[in-house]
Amino acid sequence: MKRTAFLLATILLNLSFAKAQANAYAFNDNKISIVSNDENTTPVTAFRLKVAQVETEALIFKITVENPGTEKVTLCIKDANNYTLHQESLPVTMLYVAKFNMQELQDGAYTFEIRKGRNRLAEKVVNIKTETSINRTVSVQ
Repeated sequence: MKRTAFLLATILLNLSFAKAQANAYAFNDNKISIVSNDENTTPVTAFRLKVAQVETEALIFKITVENPGTEKVTLCIKDANNYTLHQESLPVTMLYVAKFNMQELQDGAYTFEIRKGRNRLAEKVVNIKTETSINRTVSVQ
């Protein structure tokens, strides 16, 4: 009975954390973790971090982490003041792919950082800048 209550409490705690995570400034809204042991894939030989904007009009970014040593690493998203907006331990896989929605962030520089303990393995900076244009239409009658 105690084991069942503990299990239920753990599940509810995880669900409440997931709900709080959904309201964060930067969050992972589509996790996909892939372990690549296929003969047709090129083996990963160096640690890499790739950041790509999914659509030009949206602030949704695809993060790819290639981890050849399959070591436990942490992903952090930080603002220009080095304040951590998001942090998560990545699963121990050779290839980790996820999408992060950064629509609610203000203009500025944001750093995607991969760490193993205190050591920084890789980082990529994304600059968000809003540009407005004024279109004026004149008609003479």
